[in-house]
Amino acid sequence: MHKNKFLKYLEYQKKYSPETITSYAIDLNDFYSFCIENKYIKSENEIINDFRIIRKWVADLSEQKLSPRSVNRKLSALKSFYNFLQKENIINSNPVQKISRLKTEKKLPDFITEEKMNMLTELPLFTDDFEGIRNNLIIEMLYGTGIRRAELINLYLKDVNTEKKNIKVTGKRNKQRIIPYPESVNELIQKYLALRKKINPENEYFFITKSGKKLYPNLVYRTVKKYISYISTRKKKSPHTLRHTYATHLLNNGADINAVKELLGHANLSATQIYTHNTFEKLNRIYKQAHPRAKK
Repeated sequence: MHKNKFLKYLEYQKKYSPETITSYAIDLNDFYSFCIENKYIKSENEIINDFRIIRKWVADLSEQKLSPRSVNRKLSALKSFYNFLQKENIINSNPVQKISRLKTEKKLPDFITEEKMNMLTELPLFTDDFEGIRNNLIIEMLYGTGIRRAELINLYLKDVNTEKKNIKVTGKRNKQRIIPYPESVNELIQKYLALRKKINPENEYFFITKSGKKLYPNLVYRTVKKYISYISTRKKKSPHTLRHTYATHLLNNGADINAVKELLGHANLSATQIYTHNTFEKLNRIYKQAHPRAKK
Protein backbone atom coordinates (compact mmCIF):
# COMPACT_ATOMS: atom_id res chain seq x y z
CA MET A 1 0.00 0.00 0.00
CA HIS A 2 1.31 3.44 -0.98
CA LYS A 3 0.47 4.99 2.38
CA ASN A 4 2.53 2.45 4.36
CA LYS A 5 5.43 2.85 1.97
CA PHE A 6 5.28 6.62 2.47
CA LEU A 7 5.28 6.28 6.27
CA LYS A 8 8.33 3.99 6.11
CA TYR A 9 10.01 6.59 3.88
CA LEU A 10 9.39 9.22 6.57
CA GLU A 11 10.82 6.93 9.23
CA TYR A 12 13.92 5.55 7.54
CA GLN A 13 14.90 8.21 5.01
CA LYS A 14 13.51 11.45 6.40
CA LYS A 15 14.27 10.34 9.99
CA TYR A 16 11.04 11.82 11.35
CA SER A 17 10.11 11.19 14.98
CA PRO A 18 7.47 8.55 15.86
CA GLU A 19 5.13 11.35 16.97
CA THR A 20 5.41 13.12 13.61
CA ILE A 21 4.87 9.89 11.68
CA THR A 22 1.77 9.12 13.77
CA SER A 23 0.44 12.59 12.97
CA TYR A 24 0.96 12.00 9.23
CA ALA A 25 -0.77 8.61 9.47
CA ILE A 26 -3.81 10.12 11.21
CA ASP A 27 -4.12 12.86 8.59
CA LEU A 28 -3.88 10.41 5.69
CA ASN A 29 -6.39 8.08 7.35
CA ASP A 30 -8.80 11.01 7.65
CA PHE A 31 -8.46 11.72 3.94
CA TYR A 32 -8.93 8.10 2.88
CA SER A 33 -11.91 7.65 5.22
CA PHE A 34 -13.57 10.68 3.64
CA CYS A 35 -12.94 9.36 0.12
CA ILE A 36 -14.22 5.86 0.89
CA GLU A 37 -17.30 7.09 2.80
CA ASN A 38 -18.23 9.33 -0.13
CA LYS A 39 -17.55 6.49 -2.62
CA TYR A 40 -14.78 8.31 -4.50
CA ILE A 41 -12.64 5.19 -4.05
CA LYS A 42 -13.26 1.64 -2.83
CA SER A 43 -10.02 1.08 -0.92
CA GLU A 44 -6.82 2.80 0.23
CA ASN A 45 -4.95 1.12 -2.64
CA GLU A 46 -6.53 3.59 -5.06
CA ILE A 47 -5.11 7.06 -5.69
CA ILE A 48 -7.18 10.23 -5.88
CA ASN A 49 -5.86 12.49 -8.62
CA ASP A 50 -8.77 14.93 -8.75
CA PHE A 51 -8.02 18.17 -6.89
CA ARG A 52 -11.77 18.86 -6.65
CA ILE A 53 -12.19 15.88 -4.32
CA ILE A 54 -9.36 17.18 -2.16
CA ARG A 55 -11.06 20.57 -2.08
CA LYS A 56 -14.29 18.89 -0.90
CA TRP A 57 -12.30 17.19 1.86
CA VAL A 58 -10.93 20.56 2.98
CA ALA A 59 -14.47 21.99 2.99
CA ASP A 60 -15.67 19.01 5.03
CA LEU A 61 -12.90 19.55 7.60
CA SER A 62 -13.90 23.20 7.91
CA GLU A 63 -17.53 22.21 8.42
CA GLN A 64 -16.36 20.00 11.31
CA LYS A 65 -15.17 23.24 12.96
CA LEU A 66 -11.50 22.37 12.65
CA SER A 67 -9.30 25.43 12.95
CA PRO A 68 -7.67 26.73 9.74
CA ARG A 69 -4.30 25.85 11.27
CA SER A 70 -5.36 22.21 11.76
CA VAL A 71 -6.82 21.99 8.25
CA ASN A 72 -3.60 23.39 6.78
CA ARG A 73 -1.57 20.84 8.71
CA LYS A 74 -3.64 17.99 7.27
CA LEU A 75 -3.36 19.50 3.80
CA SER A 76 0.41 19.76 4.23
CA ALA A 77 0.60 16.07 5.19
CA LEU A 78 -1.40 15.12 2.09
CA LYS A 79 0.82 17.31 -0.09
CA SER A 80 3.92 15.54 1.24
CA PHE A 81 2.30 12.19 0.47
CA TYR A 82 1.58 13.22 -3.12
CA ASN A 83 5.11 14.61 -3.48
CA PHE A 84 6.34 11.16 -2.51
CA LEU A 85 4.04 9.50 -5.07
CA GLN A 86 5.34 11.87 -7.73
CA LYS A 87 8.94 11.14 -6.75
CA GLU A 88 8.19 7.42 -7.09
CA ASN A 89 6.72 8.07 -10.58
CA ILE A 90 3.32 6.79 -9.46
CA ILE A 91 1.63 10.07 -10.44
CA ASN A 92 2.67 12.80 -12.88
CA SER A 93 1.61 15.84 -10.87
CA ASN A 94 0.57 16.80 -7.35
CA PRO A 95 -3.14 17.76 -7.21
CA VAL A 96 -2.72 19.36 -3.77
CA GLN A 97 -0.71 22.17 -5.37
CA LYS A 98 -3.98 23.48 -6.82
CA ILE A 99 -5.50 23.86 -3.34
CA SER A 100 -4.97 27.15 -1.49
CA ARG A 101 -4.15 27.08 2.19
CA LEU A 102 -6.71 28.57 4.54
CA LYS A 103 -5.95 31.97 6.04
CA THR A 104 -4.86 31.81 9.66
CA GLU A 105 -4.42 34.36 12.40
CA LYS A 106 -0.80 34.93 13.26
CA LYS A 107 -0.50 33.82 16.86
CA LEU A 108 2.41 34.92 19.00
CA PRO A 109 4.12 32.16 20.99
CA ASP A 110 2.64 31.72 24.45
CA PHE A 111 5.22 32.32 27.19
CA ILE A 112 5.45 32.83 30.95
CA THR A 113 7.05 35.93 32.48
CA GLU A 114 10.42 35.75 34.24
CA GLU A 115 8.79 36.79 37.51
CA LYS A 116 6.36 33.88 37.39
CA MET A 117 9.05 31.39 36.39
CA ASN A 118 11.08 32.51 39.42
CA MET A 119 8.10 31.61 41.60
CA LEU A 120 8.69 27.94 40.76
CA THR A 121 11.93 28.02 42.75
CA GLU A 122 10.58 30.28 45.50
CA LEU A 123 7.41 28.31 46.29
CA PRO A 124 7.61 24.92 48.09
CA LEU A 125 5.99 23.01 45.24
CA PHE A 126 8.26 19.98 44.88
CA THR A 127 8.74 17.13 47.35
CA ASP A 128 12.19 15.73 48.18
CA ASP A 129 11.43 12.17 47.05
CA PHE A 130 12.32 10.69 43.64
CA GLU A 131 9.22 11.92 41.82
CA GLY A 132 9.44 15.40 43.31
CA ILE A 133 13.11 15.83 42.36
CA ARG A 134 12.51 14.35 38.89
CA ASN A 135 9.49 16.57 38.23
CA ASN A 136 11.44 19.63 39.35
CA LEU A 137 14.24 18.64 36.99
CA ILE A 138 11.82 18.10 34.09
CA ILE A 139 10.49 21.65 34.49
CA GLU A 140 13.94 23.21 34.95
CA MET A 141 15.45 21.21 32.08
CA LEU A 142 12.69 22.24 29.67
CA TYR A 143 12.94 25.90 30.71
CA GLY A 144 16.73 25.91 31.12
CA THR A 145 17.51 24.36 27.72
CA GLY A 146 14.42 24.93 25.56
CA ILE A 147 14.36 21.34 24.33
CA ARG A 148 11.24 19.69 22.93
CA ARG A 149 9.26 17.10 24.89
CA ALA A 150 10.41 14.28 22.58
CA GLU A 151 14.03 15.41 22.96
CA LEU A 152 13.71 15.34 26.75
CA ILE A 153 12.17 11.86 26.76
CA ASN A 154 14.88 10.51 24.44
CA LEU A 155 17.84 11.89 26.39
CA TYR A 156 20.33 9.16 27.29
CA LEU A 157 22.44 9.14 30.45
CA LYS A 158 25.54 9.54 28.27
CA ASP A 159 24.06 12.70 26.72
CA VAL A 160 24.21 14.63 30.01
CA ASN A 161 27.65 16.08 30.81
CA THR A 162 27.65 17.30 34.40
CA GLU A 163 31.28 18.49 34.20
CA LYS A 164 30.74 20.78 31.21
CA LYS A 165 27.11 21.44 32.21
CA ASN A 166 25.61 20.67 28.82
CA ILE A 167 23.43 18.11 27.10
CA LYS A 168 23.70 16.52 23.67
CA VAL A 169 20.27 16.59 22.07
CA THR A 170 19.12 14.62 19.04
CA GLY A 171 16.41 16.72 17.41
CA LYS A 172 14.30 16.54 14.30
CA ARG A 173 15.77 14.49 11.45
CA ASN A 174 18.46 13.20 13.85
CA LYS A 175 20.19 16.59 13.90
CA GLN A 176 22.36 16.87 17.02
CA ARG A 177 23.20 19.98 19.03
CA ILE A 178 24.94 20.79 22.32
CA ILE A 179 23.01 22.96 24.77
CA PRO A 180 24.43 24.42 28.01
CA TYR A 181 22.36 24.46 31.17
CA PRO A 182 22.61 26.56 34.38
CA GLU A 183 24.21 25.52 37.69
CA SER A 184 20.78 25.25 39.32
CA VAL A 185 19.95 22.44 36.87
CA ASN A 186 23.28 20.75 37.59
CA GLU A 187 22.48 20.64 41.31
CA LEU A 188 19.10 19.05 40.58
CA ILE A 189 20.75 16.51 38.27
CA GLN A 190 23.09 15.37 41.06
CA LYS A 191 20.14 14.90 43.45
CA TYR A 192 18.13 13.10 40.78
CA LEU A 193 20.94 10.72 39.79
CA ALA A 194 21.54 9.76 43.43
CA LEU A 195 17.91 8.66 43.74
CA ARG A 196 17.68 7.26 40.21
CA LYS A 197 20.40 4.65 40.70
CA LYS A 198 18.35 3.09 43.51
CA ILE A 199 15.42 2.54 41.12
CA ASN A 200 16.94 1.33 37.85
CA PRO A 201 20.62 2.00 37.11
CA GLU A 202 20.43 -0.26 34.04
CA ASN A 203 18.00 1.92 32.05
CA GLU A 204 20.02 3.89 29.48
CA TYR A 205 17.51 6.73 29.29
CA PHE A 206 18.17 9.72 31.55
CA PHE A 207 14.60 10.31 32.70
CA ILE A 208 12.69 7.35 34.10
CA THR A 209 9.41 6.67 35.91
CA LYS A 210 9.24 5.57 39.55
CA SER A 211 8.97 1.98 38.24
CA GLY A 212 12.23 2.40 36.33
CA LYS A 213 10.84 2.67 32.81
CA LYS A 214 11.37 5.29 30.12
CA LEU A 215 9.20 8.40 30.44
CA TYR A 216 6.15 8.66 28.18
CA PRO A 217 4.80 11.86 26.55
CA ASN A 218 1.62 12.21 28.59
CA LEU A 219 3.51 12.01 31.89
CA VAL A 220 5.69 14.94 30.85
CA TYR A 221 2.65 16.91 29.69
CA ARG A 222 0.76 16.28 32.95
CA THR A 223 3.82 17.21 35.02
CA VAL A 224 4.28 20.53 33.24
CA LYS A 225 0.57 21.35 33.35
CA LYS A 226 0.38 20.60 37.08
CA TYR A 227 3.22 22.88 38.15
CA ILE A 228 2.62 25.69 35.68
CA SER A 229 -0.96 25.83 37.01
CA TYR A 230 0.45 26.98 40.35
CA ILE A 231 2.02 30.10 38.83
CA SER A 232 -0.03 30.90 35.72
CA THR A 233 -3.70 31.13 34.76
CA ARG A 234 -3.05 31.00 31.01
CA LYS A 235 -4.77 28.25 29.05
CA LYS A 236 -1.68 26.74 27.45
CA LYS A 237 0.51 24.92 29.96
CA SER A 238 2.41 22.47 27.78
CA PRO A 239 6.10 21.54 27.51
CA HIS A 240 6.20 23.68 24.36
CA THR A 241 5.12 26.69 26.43
CA LEU A 242 8.40 26.35 28.35
CA ARG A 243 10.29 26.18 25.05
CA HIS A 244 8.58 29.42 23.98
CA THR A 245 9.42 30.92 27.37
CA TYR A 246 13.10 29.91 27.05
CA ALA A 247 13.44 31.56 23.63
CA THR A 248 11.56 34.72 24.61
CA HIS A 249 13.59 35.22 27.79
CA LEU A 250 16.87 34.75 25.92
CA LEU A 251 15.94 37.38 23.33
CA ASN A 252 14.53 39.74 25.97
CA ASN A 253 17.89 39.62 27.73
CA GLY A 254 19.92 40.43 24.63
CA ALA A 255 20.80 37.02 23.14
CA ASP A 256 21.73 36.99 19.45
CA ILE A 257 18.88 35.59 17.38
CA ASN A 258 21.22 33.33 15.38
CA ALA A 259 22.52 31.81 18.61
CA VAL A 260 18.93 31.23 19.79
CA LYS A 261 18.17 29.57 16.44
CA GLU A 262 21.01 27.08 17.00
CA LEU A 263 20.01 26.42 20.60
CA LEU A 264 16.43 25.68 19.57
CA GLY A 265 17.52 23.47 16.68
CA HIS A 266 15.56 25.45 14.10
CA ALA A 267 16.38 24.74 10.47
CA ASN A 268 15.46 28.27 9.37
CA LEU A 269 15.80 31.67 11.02
CA SER A 270 12.17 32.46 10.15
CA ALA A 271 11.04 29.93 12.76
CA THR A 272 13.00 31.81 15.42
CA GLN A 273 12.00 35.30 14.33
CA ILE A 274 8.44 34.88 15.62
CA TYR A 275 9.84 35.23 19.15
CA THR A 276 11.10 38.72 18.36
CA HIS A 277 7.47 39.89 18.31
CA ASN A 278 7.27 39.21 22.04
CA THR A 279 10.52 41.13 22.50
CA PHE A 280 9.17 44.08 20.49
CA GLU A 281 6.06 44.12 22.68
CA LYS A 282 8.24 44.38 25.79
CA LEU A 283 10.32 47.18 24.24
CA ASN A 284 7.14 48.98 23.27
CA ARG A 285 5.89 48.86 26.87
CA ILE A 286 9.23 50.14 28.17
CA TYR A 287 9.18 52.95 25.60
CA LYS A 288 5.67 54.03 26.57
CA GLN A 289 6.58 53.99 30.25
CA ALA A 290 9.91 55.79 29.90
CA HIS A 291 9.90 58.19 26.95
CA PRO A 292 8.64 61.71 27.81
CA ARG A 293 6.73 62.12 24.54
CA ALA A 294 5.18 58.65 24.79
CA LYS A 295 3.72 59.50 28.20
CA LYS A 296 1.65 62.37 26.78
